[in-house]
Amino acid sequence: MNNKKELIEFLNTNRNVGLNSSNTSYSKINVSKEVWWLNIKPHKFRDDVNLLLRTEGKVIWVYLPKGFVKDIHAHFRLRQDKGVIDLEISADKKYMYLRDVKSGGTGFDFSKFVKDEIVY
Repeated sequence: MNNKKELIEFLNTNRNVGLNSSNTSYSKINVSKEVWWLNIKPHKFRDDVNLLLRTEGKVIWVYLPKGFVKDIHAHFRLRQDKGVIDLEISADKKYMYLRDVKSGGTGFDFSKFVKDEIVY
């Protein structure tokens, strides 16, 4: 399971879910900073959103159901130049783990939306 496509296929086969490249975003830990970076178009939050956060030896599956927050723009930073929600989720277990640490964000806690952890 080295990439987004393989992870989606694994989850669809083994967890009987309907993930696809449109409703799922994927990130590995950034090499220069201990975070997962994701850019997601705001309209995608009109439906369920799945985040696959890869770390050494496992993938954290975060499931954000439609309407998980009332106003996406009140909770997350919009990157004006690209028109995307700019997430920077901490992978540092000592500091704000699974929280949005992007400047201009609200420190949103994704831990309560962890659906599964897949060890590989």
